[in-house]
Amino acid sequence: MGLDQIIGVLWRRRLTFLVTALACIAAVVAVTLSLPKTYRATASLLVGTPQSNFATTDLLNQITRTYATLASNPHVADVVVSRLPFSTTRDSLMNAISVVPVESTQLIEVSAEAHSSTRAQRLANAYAQAFVDEANAGLVGSRTLTSVRVVEPAVRPTSPVRPNPPLYIGIGTLLALILATGAALLRDRLDRRIRVAAEDEAILGHPIIARIPRFARGEVAADAAHDRFALLKTNLDFLDEREARVVVVTSPGVADGKSTVAMHFAAACAADGERVVVVEGDLRRPGLRAAANVDQTREWAAGLSDYLAGASPEYDILVSEVAWPEITFIWSGGTAPNPVALLRSARLESLLDYLRLEFDRVVIDTPPVSVGADASLLVSRGDAVLYIINEPKTTTAEAQSAINQLEKARPRQLGIVLNRTKAAGRDSSYYYRRSGTAGPGRARGAVRSRTKA
Repeated sequence: MGLDQIIGVLWRRRLTFLVTALACIAAVVAVTLSLPKTYRATASLLVGTPQSNFATTDLLNQITRTYATLASNPHVADVVVSRLPFSTTRDSLMNAISVVPVESTQLIEVSAEAHSSTRAQRLANAYAQAFVDEANAGLVGSRTLTSVRVVEPAVRPTSPVRPNPPLYIGIGTLLALILATGAALLRDRLDRRIRVAAEDEAILGHPIIARIPRFARGEVAADAAHDRFALLKTNLDFLDEREARVVVVTSPGVADGKSTVAMHFAAACAADGERVVVVEGDLRRPGLRAAANVDQTREWAAGLSDYLAGASPEYDILVSEVAWPEITFIWSGGTAPNPVALLRSARLESLLDYLRLEFDRVVIDTPPVSVGADASLLVSRGDAVLYIINEPKTTTAEAQSAINQLEKARPRQLGIVLNRTKAAGRDSSYYYRRSGTAGPGRARGAVRSRTKA
């Protein structure tokens, strides 16, 4: 994975990255601040006397290292434990004391660490003095040549050596960023939702003809929505030299927004002066009336299922709605016990032939592909398919499976519409806010855009 891809993943999963990074940094800060403070005090010992005359530097270093080794003897620790004014053990004392010879000198540093600055000072001085006493009393036999004395007693430290908050937090922040990057990459890999880059022109082997974002309510959003669906209509007409008179709108699963897209697309066609009829082809769970925002409490007249069952003629199922004066509707009609059998009937082909003669554009809202054969039967009778993908929800497997099913119906044209996408292009609300007036087509589109895609 290249750097550009990693940056793209981090931007796409920026919430995961930020939450993980902030949580880790907060944990590092909390742990750092809760750690007990450790102080270090150091006493310096001089091996030999001003009259000492060691022949070589190597001999000097050897003797100093010998005394440093002897200073770490447990016997010295026992002597110190007996002299301290507070209780401790030999093992604890030896863990707190470090004896280090200073290279190329006659000095030995005795350091003590403790959670109290005063305790660290006392331990260092007590240990240094105890070793001097033991050495000068006969621990080392050649006292005629050398001796040991304290030349610089330990002073009380003013600041702890551990923890070092800037260092700990800095390292912790770096690790947090690495961990957050890993979490974002893992989250992206485990996410099976469909991925479409802003520059992609096709997906799943078919062209993307529109990207529909979530529109807020208001006049500006209505203008933007109208233009977005006008572009969808234009791109659909460009797919093939032959005009797509019968347009089937479907999606992989439920709640993908296909009914709303169908209504907005029909409104865009009507705004161009086309005679439009919208057919509610979902005989199982009709949702077009909710998308059209029409009264659903009134008793409905005959619809598509009644015509297909032979109970009503064509002219009885054509309905006008006050809210949509330029669009004709064919609602789903009565409950169909076997929708697939009705959609297979020859009467559907007869109805479509009739609608082609009476209208410029026929828009059919179908059930999702995943619920049965209904969508495939309607797709086989249409000129073009608008395949709605709910980008924030639809998985690649779901989208591909539905495409495979639709391709068996051999649609003449199939265009992808990415719905509720975040990659629908730059926000043009500034442009619309500066517009003084809206043209006639846009004004009609504003009326149509009361539902949210």
